[in-house]
Amino acid sequence: MEQIEFKVAGMTCGACVARVTRTLLSIPGVRNAEVDLARGMARAQVDDIAAVQPALLQALAAAGYPSEPLTGSAVSVEGTQGAAPGGSSSDPRANRGGCCCGH
Repeated sequence: MEQIEFKVAGMTCGACVARVTRTLLSIPGVRNAEVDLARGMARAQVDDIAAVQPALLQALAAAGYPSEPLTGSAVSVEGTQGAAPGGSSSDPRANRGGCCCGH
């Protein structure tokens, strides 16, 4: 299993964190996800970064949270158990999904 960290733009509240987490966990191959609102970061444990990363970044952008991987963030994670899985725009405020902050 591998781990990737990335910067996530547009998160402003706990509901954003929950939505980003759900989005990450909905991607096939993502086993676990942690989201840090204060740092504007997310970390995901995945089966194969090369296979998962494009779908992950596309899904986050579609949810209104443009993201970019941190250089050199990919690491191998051995023996880790994963969690159960739970209109694209470059402007995070353009996607109005019902969050208190407009997401």
